[in-house]
Parts: sequence; C-alpha cells; structure tokens
Amino acid sequence: MGGGAAIAIHGRFRVVTDNTTALGSIPNVGASYYLSRLPGFFKYVCLTGARLDGAEMLACGLATHFVPLEKLSALEDVLCKATTDDPKYINNIILHDFSNKNPTLKEKSHYFPVCFFFVAAIHDFIFLVNVRIRQENS
Repeated sequence: MGGGAAIAIHGRFRVVTDNTTALGSIPNVGASYYLSRLPGFFKYVCLTGARLDGAEMLACGLATHFVPLEKLSALEDVLCKATTDDPKYINNIILHDFSNKNPTLKEKSHYFPVCFFFVAAIHDFIFLVNVRIRQENS
C-alpha cells in the first residue's frame, strides 16, 4: 500500500483485482487514519505484516468493487467511452457488467477478522477503563 492507495481511499470507487495487494505494516500518507477504522484488520496487518489481496480488501472495506484481472481492460475501455460522469451510471457499469461481488477468499482469511476484532475490542475496553480511572483520580 503506498501513496496511491492513501489518495484513492477517499474516492467513490475503489476497484481491486486478483493482482492487488496491500501492505499495511508501515502506513503512510494518512493511511493510519482509515486503517484504524477497520475493526480488527488494522491490528492484524500491522502485527503480522500480512499482505491483503483484492478479495480481502473488498471484505474489510478498503475496496468497493472487485473486478477480475481478465475483465479490467474491458472495463477501462467502457469507462473511457462513457459519455456521462453520473456516479450511478458508472457504478452500474462496474457492478453489473464487470464486478465479482463475492470473490474467493484465501483458505485462512476468515480467521483474522474474528480473532483480531476480539483483540481490538479488549484493547479498546482496557483503554477506556484506564481513562475512567485517571478521571476519577484527578
């Protein structure tokens, strides 16, 4: 994940493919802002240095659409020929003609959101308890 991802994350359409990977162990260009809002995923990526593929990026919310690599050139051609910039029209093109709404996750992908969401929840609870204790002692 580089500066391009940090810029693209604020866009309306974030398209990933089978080839897309993201590395979140050293967030830059404000990436820690949006990564920290993905429950469990941020801690998982930072603690393990794991690379998320396109399907995982779609599952955790970093991407809005998954387009198989073999359809990417055709999507680009259709978007270049589009005569409107209406977001609903563009979304329909991507979703209905090119997008795979349920890409296949790697075999162990389903473990990390549950495990690290639980760890994140415990961490946040301990933080809030510490804040409360400090407030009472002040």
